[in-house]
Amino acid sequence: MSAKERIVFLDRAALGGDDLPIPDFDHNWSEYPATEAADIVPRLFWATTAITHACPIDADSLGQLHKLTRIVVTGPAVVNAEACEARGVVVRHLPASDTPGQALIGLLEGLIDQGKR
Repeated sequence: MSAKERIVFLDRAALGGDDLPIPDFDHNWSEYPATEAADIVPRLFWATTAITHACPIDADSLGQLHKLTRIVVTGPAVVNAEACEARGVVVRHLPASDTPGQALIGLLEGLIDQGKR
């Protein structure tokens, strides 16, 4: 039995009004219109997957996020690649798309499927 994925979208408003389809895997989904730097760790503390558009995720924050296994970047957010590599956190950037919501869910489903193998 696999653990339920916990996905947190730190700045959902940045993706615009595009509807997000429901991912096809067992999960809990939390989203916030925007996230201040002081709220990143508390919001991601139990997350297995973070989605960020512009919220930076630095090495100090990553060091406190023991359940995090992947980060999806949908925009210009800076994520500390060295800290991610050291902790085994996979970072993927959302490719440009006319349907970013659908592309995001497709990317997430692919990442989750890869993690189960």
